[in-house]
Amino acid sequence: MSTFVVVGGTGRTGRLVVDRLAAEGHEVVVASRGAAEAPAGARPATMDLAAPEVSVFAGADGVVISVEPPKDPAQAEAVMHHGVAAVANVAAREDIPLVLVSQIYLTRPAEHPEMAERIEARARGEAALRTSGAQYTIVRPSWLHDLPADGVRVEQGDTGDGRISRAAVADAVVAALFDPSASGKTFELYDDPESPTPDWSTVFAALTEDPEHAGL
Repeated sequence: MSTFVVVGGTGRTGRLVVDRLAAEGHEVVVASRGAAEAPAGARPATMDLAAPEVSVFAGADGVVISVEPPKDPAQAEAVMHHGVAAVANVAAREDIPLVLVSQIYLTRPAEHPEMAERIEARARGEAALRTSGAQYTIVRPSWLHDLPADGVRVEQGDTGDGRISRAAVADAVVAALFDPSASGKTFELYDDPESPTPDWSTVFAALTEDPEHAGL
């Protein structure tokens, strides 16, 4: 049995990650400002990602960050950039994998000016993770929904648009935690009924490694 910390494990996507890890028999620590609402089978730990408590990660075998950015730009910067960077440094120091749930549009925030400052904060967090030295995977969902997964298309390059089931995102996150071939890679997820359920090991192996990570 391994121990995993899911930052944001009380959210709609984070809960699905927690459920999958717990169902596989792992110990799960849910780190969240609302940790009292942790799903059954998980151990709560109150933590604000804007000022992460390092002790929460003691003994962890892996970390997932799945949080929504605050609407206030300064708070979004504190959480999505500086908070992610701080956890990335812990993951690098402890040599444990970290999977970050991000979003599409990171390279083209002008397409959604109402969200641009939050998107840019996420982008700075991604960049900090890539240069931290941690074993990381960045999963960029398209627009999220709560319907069952119905085929998944995996892309790289952040050029698409569409929707993706939270269930499919959770599957990808958990698979990436356990697969070293996912390390150093960023990819986007879209619903695609014409694409079968992925064999994640095959998908990860075929992905191109991030240029920022290649020299680490």
